[in-house]
Amino acid sequence: MALYQTITYNTTGTKDSINTDPSIAPFNATLAVTLTGGTATYKAQWSISAPDVADADAIWFDSTDIPANTSASKVSYLTAPVGRVRLIIAALSGGDLVLQLAQGYTKN
Repeated sequence: MALYQTITYNTTGTKDSINTDPSIAPFNATLAVTLTGGTATYKAQWSISAPDVADADAIWFDSTDIPANTSASKVSYLTAPVGRVRLIIAALSGGDLVLQLAQGYTKN
């Protein structure tokens, strides 16, 4: 079994976060961002703040795999537990950004 989420964005700005389950051990998640045409600049961020903390109050860290000014499709493999991820889209024209998050887990 696995957790799969896909969100398509066609506007700029800071997007709502997507939760993961950091209690799954070992923690493994894949974050993929695909540019479906046009041009874009964006970055991914992750947080270990508790899920009941609002995005605005969470402490965010920029992804080293998908840093600021990324302009092409990118993938990040998260192997340390994170509570949520989000995109900040600085510019987007003529296409969409598709965020896919997959987190695998096993039944214990």
